[in-house]
Amino acid sequence: MFHLHYNGEVKKVVNKQSGEKEITLVVPREQLRGKLDSLDDILGGKAAITFDSLVVNYNIEINTQTNEPLKKYQVDDKGVVHEVKPEGEQLETDFGLPKAKIPTKEEREKVEREIVGEFILSGLAPSYEDLPYDFTDIVKRRLEGETYMKLASELGISSGKIVELIDEYRKRVVPLAMKWDEWRQGKEQPKQEAKEEPKAEMEDKPEGNESEDKGEDEEEQQDGVA
Repeated sequence: MFHLHYNGEVKKVVNKQSGEKEITLVVPREQLRGKLDSLDDILGGKAAITFDSLVVNYNIEINTQTNEPLKKYQVDDKGVVHEVKPEGEQLETDFGLPKAKIPTKEEREKVEREIVGEFILSGLAPSYEDLPYDFTDIVKRRLEGETYMKLASELGISSGKIVELIDEYRKRVVPLAMKWDEWRQGKEQPKQEAKEEPKAEMEDKPEGNESEDKGEDEEEQQDGVA
């Protein structure tokens, strides 16, 4: 008995006349090194397969007048993401005015699950009353190899239910995770530039020394002629 784990692409699903579905998976070659013999052994046999998407699909509401997201966010200096209300909406709230109807449309977007997971693990993701679970701990344990079945058993729910809950939580925090990731990258960029500056100075320095040495050699030659 053996266990194979790899990240791949679901390339094709074919509906067969028998009612079965034939699924084609494309896996990077480097992930299969040393495992091809195991695949040959199971060929034609039965196997338990689990699919876990590496992207998070979510819907975003767009203002059709501005073609921009209806909800906007900003990040404070501690990395906490806050929703920013448009000026008109803020005035409506302050003065109790009726809300203006804004024409909207929904667009489907997707983001790498890794970014959302890192945001959750940062401890900066919000909690929701209707999702009373410690998703930071759940995501951490999943990354460490904990099974959905074990996590679900501890929470007293089915493995299918915990998958639904995690997916729902990820979808809710996606916009915040995207803004947080922008903020994080903005902080890392100055650090990288600061590291590159001394390196550039060191590369320029030998040229100066070389010209100085050349000048000294010329002076010595002139002294010799004199």
